[in-house]
Amino acid sequence: MWISRLNVQHCRVIHSAELALTEHVNVLYGDNASGKSSLLEALAVLSRGRSFRTPRIAEVITRGKNELTVAASVEQGVILQSYPLGITKSAENTRIRINHADVQQQAELSAHVPLTLIHPGSVELLTGSPTTRRAFLDWIAFYRFTEFNMAWRNYQRVLKQRNACLRDAKQRQALPQWTRQLIALQPILWRYRQDALTALNAALQGCAELLTALVPQLVLSSGFPAGIYPQDEQQLAQFFSEKTEQELKQGFTLYGAHRADLHILLEGIPALRVASRGQLKILAVGLLLAQSHAIADDTTKRGIIVIDDLASELDEQNQQALYNTLQTAQQQLIITSTHHQPMKNWVNAAKVFQVKHGQVFAES
Repeated sequence: MWISRLNVQHCRVIHSAELALTEHVNVLYGDNASGKSSLLEALAVLSRGRSFRTPRIAEVITRGKNELTVAASVEQGVILQSYPLGITKSAENTRIRINHADVQQQAELSAHVPLTLIHPGSVELLTGSPTTRRAFLDWIAFYRFTEFNMAWRNYQRVLKQRNACLRDAKQRQALPQWTRQLIALQPILWRYRQDALTALNAALQGCAELLTALVPQLVLSSGFPAGIYPQDEQQLAQFFSEKTEQELKQGFTLYGAHRADLHILLEGIPALRVASRGQLKILAVGLLLAQSHAIADDTTKRGIIVIDDLASELDEQNQQALYNTLQTAQQQLIITSTHHQPMKNWVNAAKVFQVKHGQVFAES
């Protein structure tokens, strides 16, 4: 999949913009605050329903406007099928359409826009909370396994109900029922995440030049103490029985897939403890590139890589390694930069757009 046309209305400084994109490399250049990142925010809203800069959609909508709209034409791989899709969001409502039909769930739209976003804040993949790393791995599972989203949604529903039982004595009689359902979902999510991790590790081989001095080891923890196996439902039932009093005191579920983490190690030590800021940045970029490759396991699931401020915090040697790695990618690339000429020298076939004062101009 790749985006052949992008239309953005009322996203920050972008009042209205339409871009005809190429399936290979697209470069957006312009001064700081010109609107480059706003276009990438619009792509994030299309793919994930939210910005990567703020959870509050009202902050993304152009001042004085009530809603933003992001529409696109998507090309469907080898069958050469093109169809429209889009999303309109206000502070109160969301409307999603795919191929002229209304749909209810963001996940339905996300499935058509397999976007991996790399930006200066992406180092939070290593420095941030386990929530960020779970979402990173689950994004792979979402695209590789059609049943994953339903299992994940069921888990969130069961977890919410179980937590209500732990907090409210009036609902306490239903606690065993919700515990059984929570236990039944543990091995399912564990298996999907392990399979996603296997795909991620294989995809990391394609980033060897970029990660030449950094060989990360990725270890998935289950959300349970060591020695408790998420595949063993009988053991889990005994474990939850033993922890009931502790969870009742806390008022929420203390263990399970919602507490899993992806540990990123260098020579067996957490990367955050031994790597420099620059090395953490390279690791994050490499992992995100590998994520896109893991998503794109065949030509019909081709990923889209979006990079905001390509050279940010990278020295010249690492910039060149990143350029070389991207040149071998089969995904669609959409890249921002403050300068035009270095990117043009890197790849002559790139389609170039200048972004200036919220307007976008295609260059010939």
